[in-house]
Amino acid sequence: LRAPSPRAMAASSTAPRPGRLIDSLDEAASALRSGRLVAFPTETVYGLGADAFNEASVASIFTVKGRPRSDPLIVHVASAGAAEALVRLGPGGLELMRRLTASFWPGPLTLVAPAVPELPSAVTSGSGYVGVRVPEHALARELLQRAAVPV
Repeated sequence: LRAPSPRAMAASSTAPRPGRLIDSLDEAASALRSGRLVAFPTETVYGLGADAFNEASVASIFTVKGRPRSDPLIVHVASAGAAEALVRLGPGGLELMRRLTASFWPGPLTLVAPAVPELPSAVTSGSGYVGVRVPEHALARELLQRAAVPV
């Protein structure tokens, strides 16, 4: 298998239109922070990402992909600490999350927990729960670190 090219696609979040190929992670990170969508590789799939706190950008993922709004999104983050900032867990749940993340992240494990109220309901499809993970793919992690937003 050939590794994916270190490229990403960026598109406007305000109206579906063809994106353009970009070779700069800094440009892709900037696109995310400015509300645009970016396609990027993970170890399991190519994902279409947006700043998870930008409600309009999140909504555009559903529009562009034709994804049912009842199908919640997985939020990718650069670190376990960033994931903890997206969930509401008591001490026991937080301890379990930390044990799991120490053993399995970065990697394809998605943890589901109650979401912080600031996260747009479109991300959780109104369930109040969010799936979070730190991808193993080096390009995805670098993009997440540079963007400094959950995607």
